[in-house]
Amino acid sequence: MYTQSASVDVPFRIRLGWGVGSLGTITYLNVVSALIVLYLTTVVKIDPALAGVLVTAVRLIDAFSDPLMGWITDRTQTRWGRRRPYLLLGALVCGASLPLVYSVHAWAPAELAPFAVFAVLVVYSLGFTVFNVPYLTMPVEMTTDRIARLSVISYRSMFMMLGSVLGSAAAPALLDKVLGRDGNGYAKLGLLAGGFVFVAMLLAFFGTKGARASNEPTPHLPVRQQIAAVLDNKPFLLLVGMKVLQFIALALNTGALAFFVTMVLKKDLTIISFFAISTVAMLIVSIPFWRWAGRFITKRTGLMIGIAGMTVGTLLWLLITPENSRLILALRGAFEGFFAAAILLFGQAIWLDAIDYDQQRTGLRREGMYTSIYVFVERLGYSIGPLLLGVLLQIFDFNKNLPVEQQPASAETAIIASMVWLPALAWGLSIVFLWFYRLPERLDAEPRAAGSALAAT
Repeated sequence: MYTQSASVDVPFRIRLGWGVGSLGTITYLNVVSALIVLYLTTVVKIDPALAGVLVTAVRLIDAFSDPLMGWITDRTQTRWGRRRPYLLLGALVCGASLPLVYSVHAWAPAELAPFAVFAVLVVYSLGFTVFNVPYLTMPVEMTTDRIARLSVISYRSMFMMLGSVLGSAAAPALLDKVLGRDGNGYAKLGLLAGGFVFVAMLLAFFGTKGARASNEPTPHLPVRQQIAAVLDNKPFLLLVGMKVLQFIALALNTGALAFFVTMVLKKDLTIISFFAISTVAMLIVSIPFWRWAGRFITKRTGLMIGIAGMTVGTLLWLLITPENSRLILALRGAFEGFFAAAILLFGQAIWLDAIDYDQQRTGLRREGMYTSIYVFVERLGYSIGPLLLGVLLQIFDFNKNLPVEQQPASAETAIIASMVWLPALAWGLSIVFLWFYRLPERLDAEPRAAGSALAAT
C-alpha cells in the first residue's frame, strides 16, 4: 500500500527534500575521509599503517550492519513507511558521532588511543548505516519510472558535490586558517560538522513527508535464497565490481589531497577550497546538460564517458606544480566537475534500475537488502583507500613526529601514488565491469515516456 498515488512524477518539494539528505551524508563521509589519517597520525600520534588498519577494520562491521539494516527496513511497517523513521534516528546518531571522532585525543590515554579510535569509528559507521541504507532505498519506491527516477537522482548529485566541498575542502580550510591544526581545532571542527550534518539529515526527514512509500511486507526468505537471488542478478553484480573500484579511487584521492597540497604543492589547505568550488560550479552547470544528453544516449554510455573523463582528469594532477596559478587549478577542477556530473547522475540511476530489475523479475520488494549491499560496497571502497594510503606512507618513511611540511622526499612518492596512479588505475578498471553490463527491458508493459532511450541501459 502506498501513501501517494502511483503517478510516475515526484513533486519538486519531495525531490528537493530527499536530495538535501546527501548534503548530510557526503559531508559526514568526507569530513572524516579527508582528515582522519592526518588527525590520527599528527594529533593522536598513531603510526600511519595502524591508522589505516583501524579505519579499515571498522568497515568489517559493515559486513553485518548494512545487510541487517536492509533486512530491518524491508520488514518495518509504520505510518511513515518502511524507511523514513530511520532518517530521524540516523540524524541523531550521526550528529553525535563526529564530535566523538575528533575528540579522542582529549579523553583517551595514549596507550588506549587505538582502542578508543576503533570504538568511536564503530559508532560513526553505524550512524551512517542507520541513515543511508533506508535513505538510498527511497527513490525506488517514490516512482516506478526510470526517467522520473533520474530526475530525483539529479537533485542528489548536486547536493553530493556540495557535501563533498564542505567535507573535503571547506573543512580542511577552516581547520587550517580559523580553528588550527591542533587537537582543539579538530574538536571544534567535530562539533561544527556534527551540527551541520544533523540539520541536513533532519531536513531530509521532514522534506520527504508524503513521499510515495511502501508498507508492503517482504516475504521471509532463507539467507541462502537471498544470496542466490543477488548472485542471479548479473547486472547488479557487475555494478558492484565497478562501484568498489570507483570508491577506492575516490577514497584514495580524498585522503591524499591534504597531504598532496602541503607536501607536493607546498601550499596551505585553503587551496583545496578554491579547487573544489570550481569543480562543484562546473558540476552544477553540467547536470542539466547530462540530463539532456540522456535523451540520446543510454545511461551506460553516459557513465562510460564520465569514467573515461575522470581517469584523464586524475592523471592531469601530474601536470600540476607549485608554480601553477589558481586559474590552472580552476580549469583542472572544472574538467573534473564536468565528468563527475555524468558519473553521479548516470551512476546512481543505473544502480537503482538494477535494484528495480529484481522486483520486476521476482515480484518481491527487497530494495533494502540491495541498498545495504550498495552501502557496504561504498564503505568497503572508502575503507580500502585509507588502508592503502597508510601502508604506503609507512613504507616510504612518513614520520608521525614531524609536521607534514617537513616530511622526507620519499614520502612524496607515496602521496603521488595515492593521489594519481592508483586512483587512475581503479577508474580505468571500473570501465571493464561496465563494458559487460546490460540491463534488460522492464518485464511489464509500462508505457515508455518520450526520450525513453535513456531507460534502455
